Amino acid sequence: MDTKKLILAIVLSVAVLLVYQYVFMPKPAPRSGPPPAGRAEAPPPAAAAVEEAPPPGEPDATEADIASILGQGEPVAAAVEEAPLAAVEQDVAAPDERAVRVDSPLFTAVFTNRGAGLTSFLLKKYKDDAGKPMDLVARSARDFAGFFPFYFLGGEEHFAVLNKALFSYRGERIVPVSGRTEVVFEYADASRNLKAVKKFVFNHRDYVVGLEFTVVKDGRPLVDLPVVFGPDLGNNDSRDRAMMMNLKIAAFANEKLESIEFAKMKTQPQAGQPFEKTAGEKGSGFFWSAYETTYFAVVFRSAPQNRSKLAYQMIRRPPQGKEPAKLYSYMIVTDPAAAFMGPKDERALAAVEGVFPELNKIIEYGWFGSIAKIMLKGINAIHGFIPNYGWALIVFTLFLKLILFPLTYSSSVSMAKMQSLQPKLKAIKKKYKNTKDMEQRKLMNMEMMALYKQEKVNPAGGCLPLLLQLPLLWGFFRLLSVSINVRHEPWILWITDLSKKDPFYVLPILMGVTQLIQQRMTPSGGDDTQRKLMYILPFVMVIMFASFPSGLNLYWCFSNVLQIGQQYLINEKIHKQKKQEERDLRSLKRKKGAREK
Repeated sequence: MDTKKLILAIVLSVAVLLVYQYVFMPKPAPRSGPPPAGRAEAPPPAAAAVEEAPPPGEPDATEADIASILGQGEPVAAAVEEAPLAAVEQDVAAPDERAVRVDSPLFTAVFTNRGAGLTSFLLKKYKDDAGKPMDLVARSARDFAGFFPFYFLGGEEHFAVLNKALFSYRGERIVPVSGRTEVVFEYADASRNLKAVKKFVFNHRDYVVGLEFTVVKDGRPLVDLPVVFGPDLGNNDSRDRAMMMNLKIAAFANEKLESIEFAKMKTQPQAGQPFEKTAGEKGSGFFWSAYETTYFAVVFRSAPQNRSKLAYQMIRRPPQGKEPAKLYSYMIVTDPAAAFMGPKDERALAAVEGVFPELNKIIEYGWFGSIAKIMLKGINAIHGFIPNYGWALIVFTLFLKLILFPLTYSSSVSMAKMQSLQPKLKAIKKKYKNTKDMEQRKLMNMEMMALYKQEKVNPAGGCLPLLLQLPLLWGFFRLLSVSINVRHEPWILWITDLSKKDPFYVLPILMGVTQLIQQRMTPSGGDDTQRKLMYILPFVMVIMFASFPSGLNLYWCFSNVLQIGQQYLINEKIHKQKKQEERDLRSLKRKKGAREK
């Protein structure tokens, strides 16, 4: 490889990584809601309970219009064509707003009877980046829009009525044998001949919530009821994790997962409104649809025969003065049968595959995904014995190095032998000075190949370690970027989260230093200019790896340390062999001289 090609290879490698980060890595979406507010720890498991709701506060006039903005242009829910039911004769409603809390070993769900919406869903085993219990319901739903998950979305007046209505809470009911808890809200308005029931079913073993919604208008049950989730998923994500927390929707059908990222959608101004809006549909025929970020998801199971329809909307209020832009992103699913609301953890997802087939596909490992999954299982197995993911990662790296040792060892030996052949190779090149002459070039290559064969050296052997490292490196990058297992997992001292970048850039710098030491110890061919250019690579890698997860830098740094130790042993061995060969050669010359005398 000549100098120009080497420079071009380095430039193209850096360009590809920069373009990937700029084009494919999601941009941080503007977060709606005020600064993080403290929240008490989730209470211990208990039966569902009714409690007084805190004063909800009146949203300002502009924000109060968000429901009508969402409902503009929405299709009308169809009614079942059958004999009408009896008219509603009696109103059913609560006198005031209350909260209903359901506790399970895994989460605490809080509903408001105003519209029978979900105001909070605290995951007891997970924290947000401020150390508070992770709440999958965004504060922006409560503090600004007042439009909660599981509300109805449509252009009809009765949906707006139901979203503001004070539903009557029947109280929990424990289903015999199964032990499931049913939470039922009911509302009826005789003047409008309108009746609605919302039922939520909890089994307390996993993150699945059964859903059963019914709306009867003028004696006819409505089908294709549009149920909403949004305007965000979770709260309080740090800036260091913003590039990984892309909010999107996904639909799964026929072994295929199709996704749409909200951050890539373009909004359009709305006439007479201070909002911009975009909307779209994904159709129907899918098994389940997801509203997800990197680590958490709300997944809706389609109605029987997969007849649920999936749509989405995003509303953006441009910046006003010193106030930043506010973003409200919603997923709309008609007649969902159940919802998974929890972490994108392999074990948690596998536990509910009876309801959500192949739900593990929601974790997108990308290229070399199978390698990432195998490595995750290995690290998790080690973590079972070593309760620290940083040390588990180090032990796994050592184990990986031992497995690859025979191949990397033979490759390193080949590179060392190549270095010992440099004087002979230079002599051959000097012999054929005119390399532009194709005949001379052909003869030079033939003589060099004969030398490689005689010395039993593979000139391409040194490339194998790098080729092996690339899929492993990418697998580790995806694993540390999307696996919730390493989220918030510390190593030592300043490394408090292996899934985020090193706040002081110590590991990236150490990685670069060890890379430089390794290159200085590794024999290499080529002229002095090429070798000097190769020393640029560690500095380039430090710049690229500075924003990568600290766990990836830990893996690469420790891998370099192991390679340095291996290269030292190889260099010592080759040096001793060379010294021994020189001694043997001198001894042979002395014996030959003695015989000639």
